Amino acid sequence: MNTSKPMSRPFIRLFPSFRVMAAVSAGLFLAACAPMTPPPGSSEPRSEPAPEPEPEVRSTPLSTPDIQEEALPTDRPEESSEPATSPAVIALVQQAKQRRESGDLAGAQSTLERAVQIEPGNARLWLDLAQLRLAQKQPEQAEQLALRAVEHAQDNRTLSAAWQMVAKARRALGDEDGAREAEERAGSESARRDEGALAA
Repeated sequence: MNTSKPMSRPFIRLFPSFRVMAAVSAGLFLAACAPMTPPPGSSEPRSEPAPEPEPEVRSTPLSTPDIQEEALPTDRPEESSEPATSPAVIALVQQAKQRRESGDLAGAQSTLERAVQIEPGNARLWLDLAQLRLAQKQPEQAEQLALRAVEHAQDNRTLSAAWQMVAKARRALGDEDGAREAEERAGSESARRDEGALAA
């Protein structure tokens, strides 16, 4: 004899509802635990790692190499090392030349003497005076003036020309030995000038 009491109908009716509610609760719980992923195309910024700092670059100044300039060989004749002539002296020399060409030797002489007073160390002026004195038939004075040019000459070219003028004056005086000696000196200075030009 079954002594168990049959389940009441109200309880049987609630049982299916309870099962549905349990299933719904379980589904909500699982949904809550699921990780949320942003929908595709979301504009939410992503956190990217910060860029590593670039190494510091120090600028080092460039060092310019020392360049030594070398003198180029030249075939030009030796340049005169005589001091620069002033414009006033140049004008007097031109004036003396014109007077000499016109036959005024005395006027040319006085003009050159004024130039010598301005530049007493100019050997070319002494040479011009010596040549003028030689033209005036005064070889003794021409020799003395040419020797003054030898004294003030500052390059081989002028020195050679001065000795040549000394030779002309001595030959006009009848001193042939002295003239040859002066010519030898002029030749030696000319040879030195040529050697210097070849060495350059």
